[in-house]
Amino acid sequence: MQNLNIRNRIYDFIGTLPKTISVKAYGSSVAYQSGYKENEKKQVDLIVIVDNIKKFYEENLKINKYMYKLTPRIYFKLATVKGLKKHASICYTTHIDYGDDTYKMGVIEKEDVIDDLLNWRTFYIAGRFQKEMFTAISDSEIEQANEINRKNALTVALLLLDKDVPTVNDLYEKLCSLSYMGDNRKTFKAEDPNKIKKLVEGSKDYFDKEYKNKTDLFKEMPNGTIKVDYSKVYIAMKKLPKSLYDEIQFSIDVKMSEEETLNSIRKTINSYLTRIIKQSSHGQTRKGILTTGPQNSISYALEKLKKGRKKEKLNN
Repeated sequence: MQNLNIRNRIYDFIGTLPKTISVKAYGSSVAYQSGYKENEKKQVDLIVIVDNIKKFYEENLKINKYMYKLTPRIYFKLATVKGLKKHASICYTTHIDYGDDTYKMGVIEKEDVIDDLLNWRTFYIAGRFQKEMFTAISDSEIEQANEINRKNALTVALLLLDKDVPTVNDLYEKLCSLSYMGDNRKTFKAEDPNKIKKLVEGSKDYFDKEYKNKTDLFKEMPNGTIKVDYSKVYIAMKKLPKSLYDEIQFSIDVKMSEEETLNSIRKTINSYLTRIIKQSSHGQTRKGILTTGPQNSISYALEKLKKGRKKEKLNN
């Protein structure tokens, strides 16, 4: 019932915002994660998708001034569209207290969402959209692009799955881990080390619905293991974002054995995702000082670090 109640409160919150195209909520506040207490207060993470990011901030600064401390107010007032779109094209504001909840709100233009979903330029949006989310306001073009994003994520996860006898949970954990490759949160242990496992356990029905039930690339056996059809996976690989597929093509050679080819593909995918995620993650961290204010930025980082290390201690 808690998720249902928080979803109603999210509708109330976004009703106070300027016009939006789509709004999605993600994280443990809306998608159950094992290990969390039902009454544990969680930050509500929102991605607010708009037509014009500069116009959104101009209007929101007038009607919701309380959301911004001094530094962000100055930044959003003076920043150009190019500045707002720097790094991963999204601007976050943290510590927004509304009613009983605290929000972290990322604002991004629709064209940049679709671009990342289809082309994986930063993987910042693509990685988040591959997991369970609550869609408060939907947009058909974004949903269609995300279908392609999820299909590509499944292809990559199957290629990276290196266990001899993998289970469907192993596959889902591999899929969830994609967005953490090269991320600051993992580098500085600012996340629960078992978060990926908990995500899969809590969102098993979602992953079955969006991945297992929509593909013929693998088949789950009665004992929970999976059988991968690599002939179909290699065909699906050709539909990956062009920049990634081009790097894969460059890395393999007709003289390679089947095992060498697969290892080369895995190495290339790992390198590609780590590189683009690291770049966008570091950039967003620096930009966060301006979009949230130095105090909120430091406070948010310390909260994440404290929470991650607390979970690590409990798990050991």
